[in-house]
Amino acid sequence: MNIAFVLYPQILATGVSIPVEMFHAAALAAGSRGASNLQLSFVAEQKGPVTVTAGLQLMAEFDFNDALDVDWLFIPPMWGSPWSVLRQQSALQSWIIKQYQQGCRLIATGTGVGHLAVAGLITDRVATTHWYYLPRFSARFPRVKFQKQHFITHQDGVYCAGSINAQTDLVLYFIEREYGPAALALVEQQFMHELKRTFSTPFYEPGGGIHDDEAVSVAQSWIRSHYAQVISIGQVAEAAGQSERQLRRRFERAVGESPQQYLLRVRIEVAQSLLRETNLLIIDIAAASGFAGSAYFSRIFKKQTSMSPGGYRTMVRNKRFSVGSAG
Repeated sequence: MNIAFVLYPQILATGVSIPVEMFHAAALAAGSRGASNLQLSFVAEQKGPVTVTAGLQLMAEFDFNDALDVDWLFIPPMWGSPWSVLRQQSALQSWIIKQYQQGCRLIATGTGVGHLAVAGLITDRVATTHWYYLPRFSARFPRVKFQKQHFITHQDGVYCAGSINAQTDLVLYFIEREYGPAALALVEQQFMHELKRTFSTPFYEPGGGIHDDEAVSVAQSWIRSHYAQVISIGQVAEAAGQSERQLRRRFERAVGESPQQYLLRVRIEVAQSLLRETNLLIIDIAAASGFAGSAYFSRIFKKQTSMSPGGYRTMVRNKRFSVGSAG
């Protein structure tokens, strides 16, 4: 898997450094196979150092003439007004078009979304950008379907994140899908304990999911609305207007996991959020998350995250910064 980052003047270095460190940690957590399959590439109009915000320099090892087989391309956000940069980066925008036409998935953050708009890659598609520039982007690019209420959007392999935090949430989502829950747990422990993750479906996209199966999207929505209850697959299938056999087959094809696995993932995420954000007892968190008893909850939670619920809570709270803690 080759994940590339395009470098150009005025970008925020954190739009590159944070996902690089997170993907690297996830690959290490996945073992030798994960590490060997990950390639991180840095591309610019010319090879060599690229000066970005605050005078920092990032090194481009490839230029737009190099033959690269890119799976995911990150387009970082800019600091300050983006308009002059957007006008001056036609070569970058042409290269992005070429990568997309070759099957690469695009992830643009903040004002970096402007490159997609100038390139015509989000014309008549949903998108988002930094809230401050969203009205001006909407006026300049009227055919882009900007979503004011959503920090992350996706359509046709083009992802947009409104901020660095939203990009980080999206990276976590990618890590779970590519490397599994154990790698996600490690990355979350090291990087993301302070964030409340809600990425069972983390973004807006037409059809409401990361696929085009409307019945499965209905089933996912129903599960997210009823996860705290005792749920049978028959109930989910009925809500989606499918037989159980049809739903299982369509769900696994569209989502890559069974309805039961999806339900468990939603419940674990809810439990993690409650452990981070509340002082509820473990038995109460188990009930609120849809688990039948604290012992069963603890066993399943540890199997999925490699930590007990109590250990997870202690870890995330010990890592929070506190004012005046430095000696």
